[in-house]
Amino acid sequence: MGARITATMVAALFAGLTSATPADELQFNEDAAVPEAALDGVRGGFEIPENLRASLTLARSAYVNGELVAHDNVHVADIANMTEMEAGALAESFKTLVIQNGPANTMSLPDLGPASLVIQNTLNDQQLVALTTLSVEVNTLGAFREFNFQDGLTQALGAGGGVR
Repeated sequence: MGARITATMVAALFAGLTSATPADELQFNEDAAVPEAALDGVRGGFEIPENLRASLTLARSAYVNGELVAHDNVHVADIANMTEMEAGALAESFKTLVIQNGPANTMSLPDLGPASLVIQNTLNDQQLVALTTLSVEVNTLGAFREFNFQDGLTQALGAGGGVR
């Protein structure tokens, strides 16, 4: 459902801007909470049509000298109907992954963003490989074939030289 801005929303926003109150003077109570139904009408996001199925697989792997030292794999079978377990596994896969090879490695985790993969190495002549693979599958082949058929038919009819 797309966001719709109404004159009432604009007026409320304008009124809020013109009557700004310092943050330390603000008082909130539960009566001021916006109902979920009202929020649903203005939230952004996307909708997947009923006949469209999309799935994804996220895999992160790290190798040191050809040996697998870390691997994380998450599969969501149908994004539109994601289960709570799949959502939790996907959220967990965005954790920071730090791999240390050799002595005297130090790392400050707060400096890293989400889904970071860091390989620290204090040894010489090491082969370090980090792979992140995102596979997305959609069931649009039938629609694509129909589109190509319609396009080919239109071109063939247009090349016929008109009605005789």
